[in-house]
Amino acid sequence: TLPLGVLQQGAVSFAPALPRAKQDAIHALGSGLLNKAWLRFPHAFWPREPEMINYVPATPGRWAEWLNLYHYTGEPILLGFNAGSYGSTLEAWTDAAIIADAMDVLRTIYGPQIPAPDDWQITRWASDPLALGAYSYYAVGTDRATRRALAAPVAGRLFFAGEATSQDHPSTVHGAYMSGVRAAEEILDNL
Repeated sequence: TLPLGVLQQGAVSFAPALPRAKQDAIHALGSGLLNKAWLRFPHAFWPREPEMINYVPATPGRWAEWLNLYHYTGEPILLGFNAGSYGSTLEAWTDAAIIADAMDVLRTIYGPQIPAPDDWQITRWASDPLALGAYSYYAVGTDRATRRALAAPVAGRLFFAGEATSQDHPSTVHGAYMSGVRAAEEILDNL
């Protein structure tokens, strides 16, 4: 399975070339960006119960949503999201700069006394040569038929899976998984 961004950038070549309908589907769907930062703190300084913490920033998209992982795991971890142009801007920043930016927002919400994180993980999906983007989306002019064309096997020998091929659950892990099951069944049917 190759991510849609990798296919769109032509990072992999096919010989013979993919059928025109497949190429059209690859280039018609959108490949979006949603970068994430998991920040682990010495202790939870935020309310334990809400699943999501929302913030309306002056800069659109700047740390506007946080998933409270303490709610699910009991671990003092917040997962911050940055989409679109702000997520793209952060791709070039160092981890230290990203964390400082996130902490600026969290200190605006919770006050200057909150601790710094003691561990973190940060994604840079657009810069990752194995991804070149995060999730697919329905671009203008696309529909379920576009995803169906992307998912269609080529000559009973080349099969496609991944979240971008899922008609029912695109842009999700379970959609990717279910598409893998579908592709495996197609392979078995072609043996």
